[in-house]
This record gives sequence, structure tokens and C-alpha cells, in this order.
Amino acid sequence: MYWRLLLCGALLALWNCGNKPSISIQVFPALLAVDAKAPAPAGWERVEFAGSPRAAAGVYQVRPDTSLNEWSIIACRPVSPDQGGAGAAVRLNAYAKNKMEKFSTDPANIRNSVAVRINGRWADFIPVLDRISDRMVLYGFSEKEVKDLDQYLASR
Repeated sequence: MYWRLLLCGALLALWNCGNKPSISIQVFPALLAVDAKAPAPAGWERVEFAGSPRAAAGVYQVRPDTSLNEWSIIACRPVSPDQGGAGAAVRLNAYAKNKMEKFSTDPANIRNSVAVRINGRWADFIPVLDRISDRMVLYGFSEKEVKDLDQYLASR
């Protein structure tokens, strides 16, 4: 009897090893540094960014607490390249929706940015110009990463 439980547990553990997300997405609150040479405030990370169609090149200060990640996304569709580069229009789960609404309705956060990190790479810094609800567009993806996100959502 015990060997059956042990065997089932081992098989379940092996099966779960292969269920790692095929893509890692993290979104953090961020600020463009006023003084590029100054150290980041305590608890924040200093990130040099080359720039994008939406974000100026420069030094950004990124808060380490994640606002959302790949688990926060329940659906996505590719954004065509003529809209400013490869991106994904994503729909957020209820927890992420509430967190992003709270963040984006704080007047102190309007015109600040959110930093998008994809597979460990700082992909883009997107300015928050309006209230975020259950949908937002994340930029900085490669076409392969958009496909990986779509496949990840379909398989989980």
C-alpha cells in the first residue's frame, strides 16, 4: 500500500517538474531618475535602459515588488508592429486588476512608468497615462515571446 503512494507521489513530482512557465513576465513600478548618477533610493534598483518608442533612454529606478507576473495574465493577443513594436494586449485576473487599478488611480503614479521584464531582460518602461482596469498593453516582446506567452496561457 505504501509503495503505491510513494510511486504516485514520485510520478506526480516528475510530472510537475516539466510544468515550468515557458516565459517569465514581471511588471514593476518605476521612475525615470532625475539624476542619472545618483544611487537609487533604499530598496529600489537602478536600471539603465537604452530607450524604446514609449520610453526615454536613461536611468530608471525600479521598485522591487512585482505588480503582476505571468500568472496574473488570463488572456492575450498580439499587438501589430505598426502600433509601436511587438507587444501583447493582456487581460488581467481579478487580483492583478485590483492591484493595477489601485496603482493607476493614485495621482502620484500618473505619468510615472511600469517596468516590464521579460525572461530576465528589461524589455520596456511604459508610462501610466490613465487608469488601468482589467486590460493593458505590454510592450518590449519579441514575436517569439508573444507566441510563448500565448502557448503558456493555452497550456496552463
